[in-house]
Amino acid sequence: MIAMDKTRPSNLSEIAPVALLHIDPRRRICDVNPAAEALLQLSRRALIDRPLSEVIFHDSPLFELIDRAARDPAEITAPSTPISGPSISSRTICDVRVRSIEGGDFVIVLGDAPSRDPAEGIAGAAGFGRILGHEVKNPLAGIIGAAQLLERQGHGGQSELLDIIKDEARRIERLVNRLSAFELFSAPRMQTCNVHALLDKVIASERVAIGQKVEFRREFDPSLPAIQGDPDHLQQAFQNIVRNAAEAASENGRRGEVVIRTAYAAGLAMRQARLGSGLRRAMLISFEDNGEGIPRERQATIFEVFQSSKSGGRGLGLSVVSEVVAAHGGHIRVDSQPGATRFTVLLPLVEAI
Repeated sequence: MIAMDKTRPSNLSEIAPVALLHIDPRRRICDVNPAAEALLQLSRRALIDRPLSEVIFHDSPLFELIDRAARDPAEITAPSTPISGPSISSRTICDVRVRSIEGGDFVIVLGDAPSRDPAEGIAGAAGFGRILGHEVKNPLAGIIGAAQLLERQGHGGQSELLDIIKDEARRIERLVNRLSAFELFSAPRMQTCNVHALLDKVIASERVAIGQKVEFRREFDPSLPAIQGDPDHLQQAFQNIVRNAAEAASENGRRGEVVIRTAYAAGLAMRQARLGSGLRRAMLISFEDNGEGIPRERQATIFEVFQSSKSGGRGLGLSVVSEVVAAHGGHIRVDSQPGATRFTVLLPLVEAI
């Protein structure tokens, strides 16, 4: 028999470098670890059975995250979340994880956030989302209503265009609702979805937006299975890539071409924690255009926020793509030279090896 080392702690939470809180469905504190005592500046005895709202101010984004965790069994994460309360001496920024557990309870993890501007974090995004939701949802309702009215009037040949208007308006409305409800692209709602159907929607929409300046070609592998993903988030990511490719291909008035391909990623396996342990095969989705290309010195930073080569561009589109792909356990890369730029997205497949 192996002798037990009596000097080792019996509970790993006691030495965890992050604050851990266990709360019940009434949002009362059931247990904390020493790191939580240090963060909240109250003893365990003072915290047990106390409402969380007495320890952390009730208007904290943390409570919205808990509400989301009550609705969604997946782990909820939020970087750069402000944590403040009556006993906390200074405003603290934490990376937060919230997970619902058996019985309706929750485990909250509060870790030190890397040094960054808090306005770039979850609270700033949520505030912006609420403003966006208020200002955008009313015009969207008008657009959908106008499309439905035109559809009822039965103008010939417009059915496909009206369907695109309605589908895109409703998708934007869903994204705005989710952003204003504190959801980011880093927190996808996973479900089984057909990537080819999403790509077809993107191509149809971009054909209407770009017109005859660009030819879109589909080279899809119909044998590919479904993936686990967030259809709204993936469609937004694909649309951002395709729009960039179409704009690059049609610069200087030339006839552009964008080719979208899907295939198995031969010989590649990916580990995806969100979908469970084990190795999974990947789907490859490539977007190739015949534009002038991306300068080599910019390729390393093209997915960073606020990096853009476009006149008036904000550099947000490809940063959203990168965040969506990463949240799905995938990878993205770019290869570019004059006349041929290719963005390649790798996403894990549902089927395990």
